[in-house]
Amino acid sequence: MRRDLPHARATLGFVLSLALSALVLSSCASQHHQSVTGEPRVTGTPARSISVPLSSVGCTRNDACIAVGTSSVNTSPDAVAEFATPKGNWLTLSLPAVRSPLIDAVACSGAQCLLGGSEPGSDLLWLFQATGHALSAVTAPAGGIGIDALSCDLEDCALVDTGADGGPPRFIESSDGGLTWGTPQAIAFARGDAVTTLACGTPANCALGVLSTGHEFSLFVTSDAGATWSVQPTPSTWTTLTSLACTKRRCVALAQGGGASTLVRSKTFTRTWTTLALSSQASALACTPSATCLVAGENASAMPWLALVRGRVVTDLDLRYVPTPLIAAACGSQVCATIGVTTVLSVPSSL
Repeated sequence: MRRDLPHARATLGFVLSLALSALVLSSCASQHHQSVTGEPRVTGTPARSISVPLSSVGCTRNDACIAVGTSSVNTSPDAVAEFATPKGNWLTLSLPAVRSPLIDAVACSGAQCLLGGSEPGSDLLWLFQATGHALSAVTAPAGGIGIDALSCDLEDCALVDTGADGGPPRFIESSDGGLTWGTPQAIAFARGDAVTTLACGTPANCALGVLSTGHEFSLFVTSDAGATWSVQPTPSTWTTLTSLACTKRRCVALAQGGGASTLVRSKTFTRTWTTLALSSQASALACTPSATCLVAGENASAMPWLALVRGRVVTDLDLRYVPTPLIAAACGSQVCATIGVTTVLSVPSSL
């Protein structure tokens, strides 16, 4: 897990200047209507913190969404969270009492989300319960120093964390929604690599994307719940793969390469892909069970960009009160959410 203090201070200063301007916006909740250009309009809501940038977002299947940000700078608070009701109203969420938390991954299922990251010297795991709008600490696997990736489908969850004492990353599964975890399995081939994505179509079948220190991307798959892994060939133009999500053998993800972003889909659990080129630089992708996808990022002018994708049709959304590029996205059954460092947005998939 990285705690780059100079970078964090620069980011914080950037966030503060943006947040102060965002707070004067009159938007108090997300609104959705047609703009004068004919594009569906989505209105951003200023984040509730001006000192900690948002970084991660997740949505449950019953359409409650959570946005969270953490900071390694010595500020108070050093973590913030808020949640959205299915109608798009964003409200403050109380946090567990943890010293210097960092959240790096979110995975949601039916009515809950797991948030994973690190606290000094160990893994960190929080549980968001949509029914009670509560965020609580749960016991994380022992022997790790930071959770890098999470995947959940109903009660079946998996994570990859960083092993202590310079050990390789570890793959661990849970069959009860993250309350207890099985035996860690070392991923020796990924020692020193950065984990870019993790998705499990079933508890036995999972895919793991890693980026080497030489910036070479590789995709690995397992069919025996992490006991063995094999390289899955990917197009040579891909430099990385993120936002990977799988249900049984169907997967969708965001591929980068050649300065362009591509939405990619597979019906063969990552063995073969169909592609859809995107007109702007995407940073995050999320899809509903009905396969409507939300793609977030920035356009060629470095302005925020957001689009809905249905099949091969891409519909750009007109954004209002969104001061910075969008960095993360999530979808429930009928509602999606996306965030900038100082902005939250709820997006009905029916737009």
